[in-house]
Amino acid sequence: MRFSYRLQSILNWKIDLEEQSKMRLAKKIERLRKQEEEVQTLVQKRFENDEELQRKMKGGIPLGAYLIHKQYGEVSYEDLLLKKGLKKRTEIEIEGERENLIGLMKERKMLEKIKEKRLKKFFKEMEKKEQDQIDEWFVQRYPILSNKRSK
Repeated sequence: MRFSYRLQSILNWKIDLEEQSKMRLAKKIERLRKQEEEVQTLVQKRFENDEELQRKMKGGIPLGAYLIHKQYGEVSYEDLLLKKGLKKRTEIEIEGERENLIGLMKERKMLEKIKEKRLKKFFKEMEKKEQDQIDEWFVQRYPILSNKRSK
């Protein structure tokens, strides 16, 4: 007799979903890391632009150059806000994916516990059947001894 778990296909499906969720989470974390780098790079460039503008203003700067620095500052600020917004959205997506992954892990563990309990029950039933067969064989083989035992 062979052990069969009727929910095995569902368990396999949950395992696949969990793996897919882990891969999605890893990709989102990598995207967040890149977005953080982009934000830091842009902050650094803005800082360098401001320092350069301050340095040039001390020595005198043509109006055109001043306007270019100021325009860069405004455009880069809008870009910074956009990048921070994308980063925030990615953080929310990561949190949602983590919650999804936790739910899938709980479902998988529940199915595995059910399987484990059914497997233990199966082994106990098999042991009982085996013991019954041994007892029956013993009774058939040694009927005199079994009569003495029952008395």
